[in-house]
Amino acid sequence: MSTPIPIEPESAFSGPYPPAHTPKFITPDLDPPGADQLGLTPQEISQFRELGFIIKRGLIPPHLFRDVMDLWWQQPPVVSAKMKPDDPATWVAPGRHWPKDNRWGLADNWMGQGPWPAAADPRPGADIGERVGRLAHKLSISSSDAGGGNDAWRWHGAGHDPALVDVTSGHRNMLHMVELLLGGPVKLPHRHRGIYSIFPADENVGPSELATHMDANVTELMAVTYLEDVGPQAGGFTVYPASAHALYHTSEQALNWVPTKRSKAAYGDIMANVQPVEFIGKAGDVMFCHGWTMHSRGIHDSDRIRIATIHDFNRVKQRGHVLWTAAGKHGGPRVHCDMDGIFNFPTDTDDDPADGMREVTAKWILDVNEFSHSRQPPRDDIFAEWNIGQYPVEGNVIAEPSWWEKYNLPMLPTGDVPRGGGGTPAVPLSDIAGYEGDGRWQVVSRANDWMAG
Repeated sequence: MSTPIPIEPESAFSGPYPPAHTPKFITPDLDPPGADQLGLTPQEISQFRELGFIIKRGLIPPHLFRDVMDLWWQQPPVVSAKMKPDDPATWVAPGRHWPKDNRWGLADNWMGQGPWPAAADPRPGADIGERVGRLAHKLSISSSDAGGGNDAWRWHGAGHDPALVDVTSGHRNMLHMVELLLGGPVKLPHRHRGIYSIFPADENVGPSELATHMDANVTELMAVTYLEDVGPQAGGFTVYPASAHALYHTSEQALNWVPTKRSKAAYGDIMANVQPVEFIGKAGDVMFCHGWTMHSRGIHDSDRIRIATIHDFNRVKQRGHVLWTAAGKHGGPRVHCDMDGIFNFPTDTDDDPADGMREVTAKWILDVNEFSHSRQPPRDDIFAEWNIGQYPVEGNVIAEPSWWEKYNLPMLPTGDVPRGGGGTPAVPLSDIAGYEGDGRWQVVSRANDWMAG
């Protein structure tokens, strides 16, 4: 099988198709039997196989979230907007108080030596204005000029907080369900994507709408945990049932998303014919779904803040290269690393392809950020290699090193960086790859070195 052309690691898979159906609310009375118990009933197994998702009610005791919710109210996006826990009026459209560009909670470790650059800062490893990738606090500000919607704060820096990981991704009930669905050996998670908060909109801003997409990453099993109760039309996580089944069979590979011409057609068909479902639940409720499920933050017309964590789970297996991306310089294009660990820079631009002092970044919010070594095509059954209740849970969870530890990259906050900050900065291309001439750089893989030890 030939090596696919690399795609933008930060991109999601979507299309210009407006939703054709209003979401259906999934409330506890619609759950199959067993939703409030640890384990899987025959009805839950049937639903997961057919629709690609289940909800487990009360999977994690909500009192475990008190510490992180206390910390939530102390964070810069909350403090700068003067939000107060006992005054819902202060929760509305906080983005009007947020800075256009923030560098909250970041260390002075960009390219190993300095602060993360602002948009107008000159930088030796990239052109001025080149993106820096994900931040500890990613802010999305809506407005009437932008078509309406809700302000959102993605607190990615919380995703690697050990205490929060312990009570969410790493909680024993969560890992029990992951092994029961996915099968072992389960990779012990080191982080999740962080805390995603969606805020009530100003009445002068346009209506809340779905923003449907598929994440197009290497996650096998995705989960969403509510840290606060979420009612109808309050931004609840919204999925398209069985969408992963349809998209899976259009990919060239079973474990790495490699879209084909059929993929866009399948996406459009799902948008036209499948009614999405909106996850209504309480703090501690968790939705599990296949990692290639089409989804969106829900329509949010309530006066509450939707607060949730997004998790990525995979089995331990042979891994490929990190999904790196390298900045262009002197007007040259951005270049992505392919599955063979190769960057191919054009040789006909003003950007010197042999220049190794260029910024290389990865989508650091993901716990699994490496291609699967296997490039097998899709099976007839999307769940052919999953457990889904066939075998009992044995606690088959292995502490595979994180991808950033394998490459000696920073992630957790250090020094003066507060709890909830951190993230993986850009590193020079020459630190991770060697130049072979004719625009070609070869990355040195460390993905599976730990297995030999």
